[in-house]
Amino acid sequence: MVTSLYLMPTGRCNCICEYCYFPVDVEKGNPELFMRIAESFTQHIISSNPEGRPQIRFTGGEPWLEKELLPAVTDHFLSRVPGGWVVINTNGTILPEDKLQDFKGEKRLIHVISLDGPELLHDSRRKMQNGKGSFQKVIKGIKMLQNLELPVYLNAVLDRESSTHLPELIRFISSELGLKELSVSLLHLDENPMSHDEKFDLLENAYSEASNHSIRLGGHHRLLLGRWIPELRCAAGNTTALVDPGGMVHACQRFVGRVKPDCSWSEDFDWMTFNSKQSCGPVCGSHLDHHVGKKLYDLYTRKHPEYLQAHQLDHNLFGVLS
Repeated sequence: MVTSLYLMPTGRCNCICEYCYFPVDVEKGNPELFMRIAESFTQHIISSNPEGRPQIRFTGGEPWLEKELLPAVTDHFLSRVPGGWVVINTNGTILPEDKLQDFKGEKRLIHVISLDGPELLHDSRRKMQNGKGSFQKVIKGIKMLQNLELPVYLNAVLDRESSTHLPELIRFISSELGLKELSVSLLHLDENPMSHDEKFDLLENAYSEASNHSIRLGGHHRLLLGRWIPELRCAAGNTTALVDPGGMVHACQRFVGRVKPDCSWSEDFDWMTFNSKQSCGPVCGSHLDHHVGKKLYDLYTRKHPEYLQAHQLDHNLFGVLS
């Protein structure tokens, strides 16, 4: 049964990040269709009354380009599902304060914002369409959300270069933004990819730096531990469904453009029985990925036992946890 709905209303973006993985041939979806999908899912949740926290999660492209759709879906879902929540993955540069004012203090509306490092590093990787850096706009957006008492979490892409700037980033988010949690995502490159041992070394360093500043880490790499920590077992395609801009249904956001979709969404879509036929192996379930997971589990056992169980941060970041 689907309890986490991912909506990808657009493939467009106002930034030109150097490692964007989104398919370039996917453009804008139909807002009316996405509103109907959200309404259908909301009614499904009300009638099925599932345990846990049912949720709608926006991703993209840059979802806040649909500045009318997002508030409408958020209000519809949160007002009708008391235990529900909405999560928006965004670059944080165009957050509409006038729209968000209506949700001031709403702890069930969460933003996950990309911030790759200190200003020079971030701006070298995440530029606006006009070529200018986005760092200052991101920081302005983060502080605006904090002023509105809306939860905000940061995600940083981790690779060979950004790892050297991680101590500075961690000090900044702790001292300047008052945040105590950070998500890190390992960068995937088709050319000259990092070895899995190198990925683990970057993660080991990240956990050490975070521990030094009392920062809790999270990120997609945590899902690699599902074999050893059942709470972190990925349920993509079982309790989740993603609808892309063309109205096609996938197991999760990482499958878009990489794996053939399951079906096209229609008015008679069955949220109760949907179970994706897609395999995560080609995307994030290889034997070598599990090698990283095992080494992380051993690291937790030796040095960071507080990570040996799922944390609220894991659930805030990912809808694929059952």
